[in-house]
Amino acid sequence: MGKARIALITTGGTIAAVGADRLDLSWYGERDVRLTPDQLVAAVPELEGVAEVEIVPRPPKRSNELTAADWLDLAATIRTLFTRDEISGVVVTHGTALLEETAFFLDQVIEPGKPIVVTGAMLPSTGLAADGYLNLYDAVRTAAAPQSAGLGVLVVMNGVIWSARDVSKTSTTGTDAFQARRIGSLGVASTDGKVLFHHVPAHPNGRRPAFDTTGLADLPPVDVLVSHHGAGGHLVDAAVAAGRKGIVSEGSGSGLVTPAEDDALDRAIAAGVVVCQASRVGAGRVVRRPSLRRRRIVASGYYVGWKARILLSLCLTKTDDVDTIQDIFDQY
Repeated sequence: MGKARIALITTGGTIAAVGADRLDLSWYGERDVRLTPDQLVAAVPELEGVAEVEIVPRPPKRSNELTAADWLDLAATIRTLFTRDEISGVVVTHGTALLEETAFFLDQVIEPGKPIVVTGAMLPSTGLAADGYLNLYDAVRTAAAPQSAGLGVLVVMNGVIWSARDVSKTSTTGTDAFQARRIGSLGVASTDGKVLFHHVPAHPNGRRPAFDTTGLADLPPVDVLVSHHGAGGHLVDAAVAAGRKGIVSEGSGSGLVTPAEDDALDRAIAAGVVVCQASRVGAGRVVRRPSLRRRRIVASGYYVGWKARILLSLCLTKTDDVDTIQDIFDQY
């Protein structure tokens, strides 16, 4: 049996960044100099031992520059690649700042099947002990591993395999920045060359159908607003005035906001905006307590605010019925 053929989609990010010298580990992004996709692959000749890599370049962008249109186009590109029988899987290189959000979006809009693996780097390509080359190698061999199929979108960083649903960047620096605080990793891209899964994602009620984004040029706008001591309701009112279709409210603790914010959220709901209550804590579940149900507010469940934002936006492409949206959130 021949080697797997893996499509490599390069979007930019630290993995391709070129610093001024080997100790330029912080300001390299301001230079705006990067490896070409061909140079990045050529720097890891070991890839030839695990897969045939087909480069699918895209205009490079920092992850914080990506738009909803970029996401929709990326998803369409992957779907097209998967129509080719010879493509075994896809690897996406990405800036780590918003890597988890792109990975989660792809997980929601592409049915599980051939592996999709997203990776990046915490140190630039020219940095002392640059991590991107090994991350790329690990991502490609994970995408080429038959046992990776059907698990949804995976994130591979620092030799660890994560589910896109659960992983978050939890540190601004350090090669172990990605974690899944609630359930941990799915497995490892082991140093002996094996791809090992400890467990696979559970889908209670079965995997829900992916959102069909075919033909969409944009997504319904949804904002995330973070509560804090003494917070007023003016940011909620501003989001409504700006035409936001949804608001994710990141409350303290299990999803608590100030009285002023509560009043503003009720005004938003009266104006037809769908509100989802999440928590700023970063782990744990926000339940739909009786007061949320009565006020017609969606509870985020296990989703952190920035992933709840993506899911709510996708839900709004289908419906604005809060009970239907809650059912989708509950199919975690």
